Amino acid sequence: MQQSSRRSDLLILIQTPYFEDYGPMRKAAGVYFPLGLGYVSSYVRQHGYRVRFFDPNVQRYTAEQIANAVAEDEPLLVGVSFMTPQFFTARKIVDAIKARTPQIPVALGGAHPSVMPRRTLEEIPNADYVVSGEGELTTLELLNALRDRQDDLSAVGGLAWRRKGSIIENASRPLLDDLDSLPPPDRRLIDQTLYHQQRFLSYSNRSAAIHTSRGCPGRCVFCASGHKLASAVRTRSIANVMEEIDDLRRRYDVDYLLIKDDTFTLKRTRVREFCAAIKQRHPGLRWHCMGRVNTVDEDILATMKDAGLNDIFYGIESGNDEILKNSCKFITTQQTRRAVEVTAKLGIRSYGAFILGLPGDTRETIEQTIAFACSLPLTMAGFSVLIPYPGTKVYEANYATNGCDSIDYSKFIASTGMHYVKGYTGLNGMDVSELPSLVAKAQRRFYMRPRQALRLLGAATPSMLVGYARGFAALVSKELHLRLKPAATP
Repeated sequence: MQQSSRRSDLLILIQTPYFEDYGPMRKAAGVYFPLGLGYVSSYVRQHGYRVRFFDPNVQRYTAEQIANAVAEDEPLLVGVSFMTPQFFTARKIVDAIKARTPQIPVALGGAHPSVMPRRTLEEIPNADYVVSGEGELTTLELLNALRDRQDDLSAVGGLAWRRKGSIIENASRPLLDDLDSLPPPDRRLIDQTLYHQQRFLSYSNRSAAIHTSRGCPGRCVFCASGHKLASAVRTRSIANVMEEIDDLRRRYDVDYLLIKDDTFTLKRTRVREFCAAIKQRHPGLRWHCMGRVNTVDEDILATMKDAGLNDIFYGIESGNDEILKNSCKFITTQQTRRAVEVTAKLGIRSYGAFILGLPGDTRETIEQTIAFACSLPLTMAGFSVLIPYPGTKVYEANYATNGCDSIDYSKFIASTGMHYVKGYTGLNGMDVSELPSLVAKAQRRFYMRPRQALRLLGAATPSMLVGYARGFAALVSKELHLRLKPAATP
């Protein structure tokens, strides 16, 4: 086990940059404070450690500059968090740190390392550890072990590490049940005004993201949360959530809240409790959440709107019930139509997400999805290419045995609508290279309708209009990119 050159109480955390990956779509993309790293920071601070944070998404740091800062600070540990599209950038950062200070240990965390810890250490040989899943307790125990110069780390749950040339994967760590025991994310790490939500959802510049729960009940084949990262839903108490909102309002004057739970609408009694507390303590606060079409109806949506719900995100995915079944989405098109129509009836803005290229998709079923999206009274719709992320069932069906050299992780970006991953064979009678042009077609058909333009502009604030303009500019840039560089030759 590599050790730092001296004892220290400093942890350096690095968010691997992703913002530039979006290409032309970055005009509309959001840049969010990484809540996961914020929780790790606040937890280890609570136990006596100091934390320094780098986020090149919003700060002008190169890998070499970060490596120089690490060398100057000589921390006890460096933690690098990343998702699959940032694999090569994360490896570059790790390599730069190790070239400058080979004695300082580096741990990897985030979705990609969590679902394939052994392979990640094989593919990033300069990294020393992988912290899998929820990182608070594992990171603290690793810091304590490094501080005390322990050689045997086998008791640290959720850790993969190197010993005498071998990679050891420890037992997984039980999920944390008492979320109230965690301090709120450490937003003191960085100027929060550097972050912003997706431009086309821009209600306010004074926004902040929170989690009120962890875990997801879904088992969708295209999502790691439904497979390798599957975990039971655990909730914070509403009193605990309100304390964080109180602080956000007082410290940052937040007037728009982004609730990032996978499915905020899962438990109706809890939604009602949240709404009652918001109305009492923060009347006028507007908020966003992610819902599921088979968990809402007019009654609960009316309660949410009365408590400040501004807009809601629905993962609709497909307009074909058989494709939804193949994807283990466990919703129907009828449930979707009912939910979206009542949302529109109540005057709540809605965003529907659709995936083109789901298992079994054909040109005909994709056409059904586009037509279905256009038939719904959604405020906005997003169309993306299916990306078989590591940790998902579709990844295992297509790529689990391939080496890194045969997989270009830089193409694993769903939100651009320009990328696709070679080797995905889940389609029926069509090639994966056709998907980006179908995404562009879907966006044109959905947005280039007078009725949709009126729906989009109705009751829009000046901030929203600016966001719409940026979103439109991003779509135009993407169209030009696709025409100049055909998607068939990524």
